[in-house]
Amino acid sequence: MAPLVSSGARLLTPEPLQKRDALASRDRNTPHRPAPPPPKMSMVNTVTAAAGAQSSRKRGQVIINGRQYRRLDAIGKGGSSKVYKVMAENFRVFAMKKVTFNDEEDGQAAILGYKGEIELLKKLEKVDRVIRLFDYEVNDAKGYLIMLMECGEADLAKLLQTHYSSETARFDISFTRHYWREMLLCVQAVHALNIIHSDLKPANFLVVQGRLKLIDFGIANAIVGDTVNVHRESQVGTVNYMSPEALTDVNATPTGRAFQGVGSSRLMKLGAPSDVWSLGCILYQMVYGRAPFSHLTSIYQKLAAIPNPRHEIAYPEVGIGEAEVPWSVIHTLQDCLERDKDERVTIEELLGDTNGFLNPENSRRRRGEVGITEEMLRRVMENAVEYTVRSGGDPGREVVRGWARSVFSKLEVQEGRRRPRGERSTSGGGGGRKS
Repeated sequence: MAPLVSSGARLLTPEPLQKRDALASRDRNTPHRPAPPPPKMSMVNTVTAAAGAQSSRKRGQVIINGRQYRRLDAIGKGGSSKVYKVMAENFRVFAMKKVTFNDEEDGQAAILGYKGEIELLKKLEKVDRVIRLFDYEVNDAKGYLIMLMECGEADLAKLLQTHYSSETARFDISFTRHYWREMLLCVQAVHALNIIHSDLKPANFLVVQGRLKLIDFGIANAIVGDTVNVHRESQVGTVNYMSPEALTDVNATPTGRAFQGVGSSRLMKLGAPSDVWSLGCILYQMVYGRAPFSHLTSIYQKLAAIPNPRHEIAYPEVGIGEAEVPWSVIHTLQDCLERDKDERVTIEELLGDTNGFLNPENSRRRRGEVGITEEMLRRVMENAVEYTVRSGGDPGREVVRGWARSVFSKLEVQEGRRRPRGERSTSGGGGGRKS
């Protein structure tokens, strides 16, 4: 039967469906070209890169070379610088040091010193005993520079304050020995690159993951050429830890007045022994609770006493909390605080296997030999004289032998020994102390 349609209408027939191929396998649908390589990133990009897109700058944020950081706590300040904790967008925490400077107030020498710290930290970037510099920005037009650095837990000054804060605190030889070795390793690392720190003090040693690292190279200098000293035209540093040569003008007359005429400007010559003196001052503070000259109230008294050989440094036999101080510690202090820089002990000697303080197990000379301090010898002689006067005659050999046995047994329990100066090992550059 024919379909019913009205006149003039066309019969519409549907078009046949086109046959579609089944989806091809995945490898035929995927473009055959390698993925593009990841973008190259600098060290600072690597440690600060965020997983998502960057957010707009908000209050409390700082920009360093186009990268945003959120400013957290202020953790230190000194002079014209302030240090903050900052957090990158990937939540990693850094220390940010901001130094503001002014040509009229600071002078070009100070400004060059601020910028010089950046250059030294770049030179020391592979030294693991020095705080790491990740990024920096210098803005001469606005008078500031910013350094983004490794962040530590606490500096040695706060560590000492916490350790000895209680009323019952006592000199702790294990604690002191550990951090003394850490300080020596830090200074040895920078001296190996001919850099003199010149401002060593507890606040400039930072604890980073349990290890000490050196910070604040603002007045540090590199030794140039074949010399063993750096030269300065001004006295800079922290007075309680400054060495005699840091205060002594080599252009001065014996009366202390500078020579007149050409070349009569002030000149201080500092080498590695200057840092050793500063380390000795820190060790003195760890043993007795104060630096060797901090009891002098006037800064002028300190400046006069430090280089003066007639001003004797006291080395009591008891330290913090009336704890007994081993004579190996006392003699380490005496070796570090030797006013003649050419006779001062070296870092290598202090770290040597025969050093009585760091290595008490290796410090005995021979069986039957012990050392004796001047104070103990004085006591022995006073006791002998007192007995003779009181008894009115010769005490006799047996009594003297008894005294000797008693004194010797007390000395045997003392820890370590001091090597006479003539017996010092010259390994590790001990002869490099002459200027």
